[in-house]
Amino acid sequence: MQFDISRDFLDGILLQQPPAREGAPEIRAAGQLHFLPSSPDGTMHTAIVSFALFLGKEEKAGEQPFARGGWRFLFTTDKPFNPSKEPENQFFGSLLMLGTGKIMATINNLSMLANLPLIPFEPQRMALQKGPVAPAQQQAAQQ
Repeated sequence: MQFDISRDFLDGILLQQPPAREGAPEIRAAGQLHFLPSSPDGTMHTAIVSFALFLGKEEKAGEQPFARGGWRFLFTTDKPFNPSKEPENQFFGSLLMLGTGKIMATINNLSMLANLPLIPFEPQRMALQKGPVAPAQQQAAQQ
C-alpha cells in the first residue's frame, strides 16, 4: 500500500512557564496519534499527532502539561484503507515521530523567544509504547 502525505500543518500549541521545582526537574513526554473520519472512498485520511511535556518523574492525577501541541497530517492511500484495522502499521510510527519532531521544534522556538531553556529532543530516541489512553488524555483529545 502506498501512503502519500499531501499536506501537514500546525494544529495548535500551548507553552506555559513551568512551575518551579527544586533540583534538576525531569521532563516526561507523551504523544498520541488520532485519526479523523476518512473520505467516503477510504483513500483520503487525516491524522493528528498530539504531544505533551510534563515535569516530574511520576504521573500525578489531574496533572496538566506545561507544553503541548498538535500537528495535523493529510494523507492519501492508493487503495481504500481503514487506519483502525491496522494500528501497527509502520507508517503511523513514522508519522508520530515526524509530528513530534515538528511540535518540539516549534516549542523550542517559542521557548527561546520566551527566554526559557531549550528542551533537548531526538525523535529517533523516543520509544514507542503501546498502552491504554488515560481518561484525562481522552477528554483533552475530544475538546
